[in-house]
Amino acid sequence: MHTKFTPYNNLMTPKTIPITQSTTTALVLGAALFISGTGSVFELSRAADWRKMVESRTAITVDVEPITEIAPNDFRTAAEHMNNIKQVLNPAISNLATVFGVSRQAIYKWMSSESSPEPEKLQRVEMLSHAADSFHKAGIRNATAMLKIKAFDGLSILDLVASDQLLPKHVDVLIAEAQAMESAYDRSGLAQSKAKPSDDWRSDVSIPGNLG
Repeated sequence: MHTKFTPYNNLMTPKTIPITQSTTTALVLGAALFISGTGSVFELSRAADWRKMVESRTAITVDVEPITEIAPNDFRTAAEHMNNIKQVLNPAISNLATVFGVSRQAIYKWMSSESSPEPEKLQRVEMLSHAADSFHKAGIRNATAMLKIKAFDGLSILDLVASDQLLPKHVDVLIAEAQAMESAYDRSGLAQSKAKPSDDWRSDVSIPGNLG
């Protein structure tokens, strides 16, 4: 009697392929060749060493750098910066004209949006406006007086802006000094005095030496 196998029977009949040591060696060898490229020579007796090499080479380590928060851009117009400076620092218009190297009329036009400063002058406007932001955030009650203190090699904040040298550290120093002076003023009892308030006690002698 002959048994006829159809293709259907062949497809449905499960087949078991035994996994032997030689099969394992072949798999490791294939993986090593795939990773290291062709042209390499591997000894069959060192299959266990190849497996360690393959495993170490296929391991992937991903280092994720911490995301640094980026400060939002300042989208204020030149007029908004100018009015911020005027509101917080309240410098004289003539002083602003000197700092920015323009006429008093130009300052008024910038504040009213009739015209805009040139890029170089706009950079100085923004520089001084950001200093005003810092004074406002720190709650300094009279930032105007701090503009007059020539604490950095004989230069004031306005002088530093005019020469494009103002840095955040300069502003931080003056904020710390302003806070110290206001604390001393409160402890002196002058705040409760009926005498007319005066800023005469605030002077550059309160800052010893150079703070630059």
